Amino acid sequence: MSTAAHTPPKPTRRERRAAERADATTTNREHASSSRRGGSPILIITLLVGAIGVVLLAGLLLLQGGGTVDGTGGAALTTPSSLTPTELAADRTLGKATAPVTLELWTDFQCPVCGQFARTVEPALVSRYVIPGTLRIIHHDAAFQGGRSSAAYDESVEPAAGARCAAAQGHYWPFQDWTFANQLGENQGGFSADRLKAIATAAGLDVAAWQACVATGDQQKAVRAETTQAVAGGVNATPTLNLNGQVIVGLKSVTELSALIEAAAGAAAGG
Repeated sequence: MSTAAHTPPKPTRRERRAAERADATTTNREHASSSRRGGSPILIITLLVGAIGVVLLAGLLLLQGGGTVDGTGGAALTTPSSLTPTELAADRTLGKATAPVTLELWTDFQCPVCGQFARTVEPALVSRYVIPGTLRIIHHDAAFQGGRSSAAYDESVEPAAGARCAAAQGHYWPFQDWTFANQLGENQGGFSADRLKAIATAAGLDVAAWQACVATGDQQKAVRAETTQAVAGGVNATPTLNLNGQVIVGLKSVTELSALIEAAAGAAAGG
């Protein structure tokens, strides 16, 4: 018996062509099956990258909002960059009664320039002059912006009323810090009832008592009355400041106001 390796006969040309057609059919079927099972690798990678991008974008938006969500489905709340120290606070007044300089401020919670003053100028004045005892700050309502809307809900009056109800709990200044930190434009829903409730919560208020106070409507009437008095006294823009009798309209820098405060303090000391 021969032990040589068996060598099969060479296939004919017709047999080779038939085999090639069979291989091509098998390859196509395998590719289709793979597409049904997992899809194209390029498509899968594209979908994964897109999903990661959505997650990152959501994270960035949350960070931009200060990381505190209002719980109402609206925009996230921004944490104030600084909170007003309340050791010298009494209602809407901040500072010692014996301070030689008094700065009265007529403001609107929707006014963008008032927001700039509250966020960037006032904290510096508090640090430099209120805490040392040179300056006393008093806030007044001039709720103008909401009147430009035809809506029954006034987004200037309501936050001012909420601030007065916060003052009843000794929390006016935290409430005003959180409110000014969360302006969203004039009459754009930024100070809806739900969002003001979220602000009250963030400011540390007894929210049930705060809501009951707001619901009476008494503070809204007080806001409107003080606004009317402001207009009668010549206030027609916000912010308007009165520094020991000197009227200042609009936003002034910390440097400008510091010079005026020091001059006023010097004048009070001299005479």
